[in-house]
Amino acid sequence: MALWKRGKRYWIDVVVNGERIREPLHTTDWREATRLERERVEQLEGQPTVPTANSRSYGKMPVGAAISAYAKERRAQVSKRMVAYWLENAKPLSEFFKDTKLRHIAVAQLTEYQNVRTDAGRAPKTINGELSVLRQVLKHARLWRRFVDDYKPLKKREPPVGQALTVEQQERLFALAKTRPAWLFAYVAATLSFYCGMRACEIKALRWRDIEFDKQLLHVRRSKTPAGWRSPTLNNTCLSVLQYLHGQAAALHFTEPEHFVFPWHGRNKRFDPTRAMTSWRTAWRNIRKAAGLENVRFHDGRHTAITTLAEKATPDWVIQAQVGHVAPEMMKTYSHIRRLALNTAAAAQEPPKTPAPADPSSAEPPNADTAHTDAPVMSQTTSQSAPATGRVLKFPRKFGSSGWIRTSNPPVNSRMLCR
Repeated sequence: MALWKRGKRYWIDVVVNGERIREPLHTTDWREATRLERERVEQLEGQPTVPTANSRSYGKMPVGAAISAYAKERRAQVSKRMVAYWLENAKPLSEFFKDTKLRHIAVAQLTEYQNVRTDAGRAPKTINGELSVLRQVLKHARLWRRFVDDYKPLKKREPPVGQALTVEQQERLFALAKTRPAWLFAYVAATLSFYCGMRACEIKALRWRDIEFDKQLLHVRRSKTPAGWRSPTLNNTCLSVLQYLHGQAAALHFTEPEHFVFPWHGRNKRFDPTRAMTSWRTAWRNIRKAAGLENVRFHDGRHTAITTLAEKATPDWVIQAQVGHVAPEMMKTYSHIRRLALNTAAAAQEPPKTPAPADPSSAEPPNADTAHTDAPVMSQTTSQSAPATGRVLKFPRKFGSSGWIRTSNPPVNSRMLCR
């Protein structure tokens, strides 16, 4: 353990778990540097700082090659969608870092990457997602500890785009969605999204074995993350559309347990129930256009479902069990309290109504027979009440005198009283 100065600031030079660490402590005070050195050593001893043979091999690779190798190594532990996400984000990272080896990346390069991508018009969420892939690879190579204290993800500058449809908008949307047979799959999928809170990937992965019509249960076994695996209860609306779709599939003998609820079909209407449908984008776009809701996304159905549950005071843990959420922060993202609920809340905050004060000018004068004889007598020269003796107390018409001193306290100088 050693402290040394570089300029006026102290640095630490230690060997922890066989690895030499040289870092600045950002202080000029020797006592504070001693304390920071002790805390830093304790922190390093609790971290797996010794690189393995595998992690050292990652450090020698360029960024693009390292991400590809990482995706190939982890493909059995994650979904195919996650592997595709890593490889997709490797493209802009490789274009920026080029042949820079993983172990030679500096904090300043991460900041520069944020600036370059921002200038290119990319959203903060996109940039943070790309750097999160690089962060995973750096952690796997035991190199991320150099960036922990200095790396700051970009903050979101725009509100989330999700929205919750009103009851009138939902009625108009679904009234038009069920008018054409070509929109059947999009109509059933939208029903599961708006009234069961399912994601598009969960709907596409449904098989007939996942639905128990007699118990009104639906088992989600493929989702965005394992936290999305659940068994929500189907309401009557979702159950009826699935029963109708099951009847249509039975005519084509597509109701085997392994068959997909939403089968793949090509341009020539050739169905393959062993493959899942890839998209209902065209039908959904036409439905939105016919309903005059062109800015509504399919995923807004999930936002609407969660908002409906939140407005009806459903407990968060019940909402999470029904729609698959686990993090409380996600409730804030998906719950959009609509205007009707806000109007009800504003009405509930109205103060209690009290009787209006009486108008003195409309009050009847008291009866002279019942009036108290010692009631105060008011003078025309004052608005104060007179003593109970019945005498009229006349206050001076003005205070002060022609002298140099003015005061509003008459007892101070009797000469100030106007006679």
